[in-house]
Amino acid sequence: MNKKLFLALSVLLIATMALTACAPKEEAAPAEEAAPVEEGATPTFKVAMLTDLGGLAASEEVKGFSDLGWDALKQAETELGVEITLLEAKELADLEPNLIKMANEGYDVVVGVGYLFTDAMSAVAPQFPDTKFIIVDSVVDEPNVASLVFAEEQGSFLVGAIAAGMSQTGTIGFIGGMESALIEKFEAGYIAGARAINPDIVVLSGYTGNFTDVAAGKELTLTQYGQGADIVYAAAGSCGLGTIEAAEQEDLYAIGVDTNQDGIAPGFVLTSMLKRVEVAVFNAIKGAYEGNFVAGITTYDLAAGGVGYSPMEYTKDVVPAGLLDTVNALAERIISGEIVVPTTVEEANAFVLPE
Repeated sequence: MNKKLFLALSVLLIATMALTACAPKEEAAPAEEAAPVEEGATPTFKVAMLTDLGGLAASEEVKGFSDLGWDALKQAETELGVEITLLEAKELADLEPNLIKMANEGYDVVVGVGYLFTDAMSAVAPQFPDTKFIIVDSVVDEPNVASLVFAEEQGSFLVGAIAAGMSQTGTIGFIGGMESALIEKFEAGYIAGARAINPDIVVLSGYTGNFTDVAAGKELTLTQYGQGADIVYAAAGSCGLGTIEAAEQEDLYAIGVDTNQDGIAPGFVLTSMLKRVEVAVFNAIKGAYEGNFVAGITTYDLAAGGVGYSPMEYTKDVVPAGLLDTVNALAERIISGEIVVPTTVEEANAFVLPE
């Protein structure tokens, strides 16, 4: 390469580098900003549901008590457009922190499904006066708490009457979960309803001590079957699934609780005592959403459609129509106040049907 050509190329390279260094740098595109909230727009109404130790069922086929509360939130999401969330407890110590967490996160309504929330909500509700709380199956006397309670004894009275009318042995069974005044209402109503049909009925009773041990529910049910019971009613959460398993195994009857459990083992669940938690919780949420939150106690009984028994899709052909006519007549007498259903076992054991 001759010196003139080399010199020319060198000058051209230097000029190109200078121009590149002086060129303005391309600026990065600004990050996309969140759309501003339109002035006057209504903030999203938020509802949280907390479960106690029962939690939600693993499938739609075995839905239980807590699932009814969640159904209410899903209905509120669909019909009212509210934002919903679920928080399940792993142990009793979680209940109070979970309530605080949801209140701190700005949820307008916090729902505690189950009487185990009583102490926790009593402690937390006063700390968050602007949050609306709902408790199912218990009473918390605070101005920002709606306490939704049910006449479980009335619904249990009806299924007790059906059990006594269908029993071939004159002995029926009851299985509860954790002993409490609430579960005693189920037991008392069941005993009284059975005595309304057969004053000499024998009712075997036992408790599993929890609401989650399916195997314990099955074992206790098998024990009662072995003692002569041919129908067993379980008010024991998931333990009641064990009762249904035992009924199918022994070709006898179980009675479901809270939801319509007749389809879990078709033909072996005589009927189910319905407790319409989904109706009560949705009504309370809707009231809060519309600015008409009702604090204090609201009772869902037979008259309000809060309790009842299932349509018996799989057993209606084996239950005499006359028995159901009698049971429905008893329901009318309860609604009218002519029959006052006992809420303790002591009262139930002394129950005599009024003339």
